[in-house]
Amino acid sequence: MFRKNIYTTVIVYLVSSCCFSQVNEVFTLFSDKKTDYVIYVSKDASESELWAAKELKYWLKEISKVDFEIIQYSASEIPSVQKPIIYVGFNEALKDKTNMPEPKYHDESFRYFNKGPEIYIYGGKSRGTMYGVMTFLENEFGCRWYTPTVAKAPFREKYTFTTFNHKEAPGVQVRNNFFYTAFDPVWAARNKMNGRLSSNPIDQPGGCESYWGVHTFYQFIPPDEFFNEHPEYFSLINGVRTANNPNWGNRGQLCLSNPDVLRIVTERVKKAMRENPDHLIYSVSQNDWSNPCQCDKCEELVRKYGGKQSGILIWFVNQVAEVIEKEFPDKYIGTLAYQYTRSAPQNIKPRRNVVIRLCPIEACVAHPLETCPHNKAFLRDMKDWVSISPKLYIWDYVVNFARYIMPYPNFSVLQPNIKTFAKNKAIGIMEQGSYQARGGEFQELKSYLISRLLWNPDCNVVEIIDDFMYGYYGRSGQYIRQYFDLVQSLVNPDTHIFIGLEADNPIFSDDFVRQSIKILTKAIKVADNDILLKRVELAMAPVLYLKCRRTPVVARNDGTFNKFLKIMEEEKIDILAEYDENLDTFKEYVLSAR
Repeated sequence: MFRKNIYTTVIVYLVSSCCFSQVNEVFTLFSDKKTDYVIYVSKDASESELWAAKELKYWLKEISKVDFEIIQYSASEIPSVQKPIIYVGFNEALKDKTNMPEPKYHDESFRYFNKGPEIYIYGGKSRGTMYGVMTFLENEFGCRWYTPTVAKAPFREKYTFTTFNHKEAPGVQVRNNFFYTAFDPVWAARNKMNGRLSSNPIDQPGGCESYWGVHTFYQFIPPDEFFNEHPEYFSLINGVRTANNPNWGNRGQLCLSNPDVLRIVTERVKKAMRENPDHLIYSVSQNDWSNPCQCDKCEELVRKYGGKQSGILIWFVNQVAEVIEKEFPDKYIGTLAYQYTRSAPQNIKPRRNVVIRLCPIEACVAHPLETCPHNKAFLRDMKDWVSISPKLYIWDYVVNFARYIMPYPNFSVLQPNIKTFAKNKAIGIMEQGSYQARGGEFQELKSYLISRLLWNPDCNVVEIIDDFMYGYYGRSGQYIRQYFDLVQSLVNPDTHIFIGLEADNPIFSDDFVRQSIKILTKAIKVADNDILLKRVELAMAPVLYLKCRRTPVVARNDGTFNKFLKIMEEEKIDILAEYDENLDTFKEYVLSAR
């Protein structure tokens, strides 16, 4: 749910004057594969708190080789025990011990601290406590969850501490990391991701803030059901009512000024909400193409709201939202500010239960939104929406959809753009990446970094990338980092790239390909084992692909093509772009080149 208090990032270490424990008093959590500690969790704990207690037990065992006991206690009293305790979660019985108010159920902020030898980790029951446990493991023990299959839990013979006192809150309220790698529900929970689309259903610990549907006009009023008898429900284009003409350019939208269209959409939205009650936002939004209705009534409404197609859309969506609010006061209607509706209207505002999903699909991704002249129009549109909207939800694009696998130097814009969105009413951000399969260029790194940024937009990106390079690639990480830096250096002030970068773009050169392969060959030579070798080879695949695309005959003759195919086949990767390219079509391109 959207809470009244919009979260801001808070990361605080309180050490000196706020310490509960006596100065310099040292406590031993474990030593020599033994511990005196037990983990306490209330019998009234939420499912995510129980899951978090089990995660704490599991990862502490990985670190220490000690099996920490979990004890569930009654909320009516805390048993008197001789052993020191790690308390996971909050309930009434802990108020006297902590002198802290109980967090609200959906509060995702958390705190962990000690009072003498006892350790307390708590937050809101839905996900706050869970995030506190995962952060405790990250900060204090160096645990990392780089990918769903690659984690780090450094072994320790002994662990001592004097003072814990740490608290955090999310910098972005709803965080949707839309990469294939990030769809794993356990990975998402461990890395504090809490958003998803209804088209990507996952049973995630702690649950999600789900966005139901997108491009839903024809979902609510399908042409197959209505067009023959009611063509007036659909766009009038050049004097002809248009729906699903096989020609892409002739596909239409809905006639939003038609009262029957409003009635049917409203009824079907309510039906969808009753049948799918677990979502936060329900989309009433344009189809994924152009052609808004040109009938006299629609055109009159467009003129009334500043000549903007977004005006008639908001007029329509507001009416749907007004009706559903009576039955669903805690739910929201979402719509798109996308392509022909991206510019904000005049003389009308979205209702309080309407969420505008703003999409910078035309943006240059070589430079941050706030510093690139090409992006001035988007920034203006965003400011206009901010001035009239209660809430924005950003649908951002962070990969090369034309060639998922190809080098793509956009890492430098990830942090500044997320910070720009966060300071402009973005209660939710979805970062759309290579979502159909593994194999996108640096998919694992980008997905991991985005999870850090969505939680804390002010995090240290350099440290996170370095940590990933050495944690994920081992000794080869030093050379993967060199190659990564070389790719990012392709951008200069005059470079403008978008979400459809091709191999013949001037940023690429034969010299770049040669340098990249030289660096990555060094990474292959120092890989410590076959597992790390395969990760390095997958990191090399993008530049091999680039060479095949730029000089297919050369790549076919010097072994580059076969090397790339071998990596793809071993990794079982087939999808190379969002549309129109898989491994077979790529083979055809290279083999047919003359």
